[in-house]
Formats: sequence, C-alpha cells, structure tokens
Amino acid sequence: MNANLGQHLTLLGICALAFTLVMVAIGKFPPAVLPQFLATGVIFLVAGRCLRGDSEKSAAKVRRRPRYEADWPWLASLLNWTCALLLISILAIALAKPVGVSFADAFSYTRAHEHFFAGAVP
Repeated sequence: MNANLGQHLTLLGICALAFTLVMVAIGKFPPAVLPQFLATGVIFLVAGRCLRGDSEKSAAKVRRRPRYEADWPWLASLLNWTCALLLISILAIALAKPVGVSFADAFSYTRAHEHFFAGAVP
C-alpha cells in the first residue's frame, strides 16, 4: 500500500515540476513564484521515495493478522432504520408545509427572527 502511495507521490512531484516549468515558460507565472513550486515538487519527490523505501523495509516485517469480519445483520438493520428515519422526516416536513407555499418560502417565513432582541433589554 505504501509503495503504491509512494509512486503516486513521486508522480505528483513530477507533474508539479512539469506544470510549474510549463507555466513559467509560457509566461503565466512570474519567475518569482518558481522557488515555491520547485520546493513543493521536490518535497513530493522525496516523500514518494521515502514511502517506497519504508514499504520495502516493512514488507518483510508484516505479520498476517486475522481479518475483521463485519456484522452484516447489524449493519443491514442500521441502514434500514436510517432510511426509515430519513423517509419519515422528509414526509413530516412535506406534511407540515402549507399547501400553496413552496419549501423555500416555508423556511424563510419562520418566527425565529421575531424572538431575537437586537436592542438593549430594559
């Protein structure tokens, strides 16, 4: 996994360097920003190389641990209850809205702003 991530970071560093050089070459970036982008590209290149080296060293040390088996009946019931609550809440909002009013108007005409005191309390 880390080797694959290391390859992605190395590719990202190469792309960052190429992008920077192309943008400076066509005149979109001033040369003053070149050190920042070069530093970013070098950091990605070094991080990718470090991750690939670490993954090769740790590959020999990896022990097989038992895989966690998901509790599918519990996850299915959780999904069912979540969908049921979502559906009930959507239906409750639809029933609470007056017939000739859109949802945007129904939420904009709340009384919350009438209970707010902006002035001093006597």
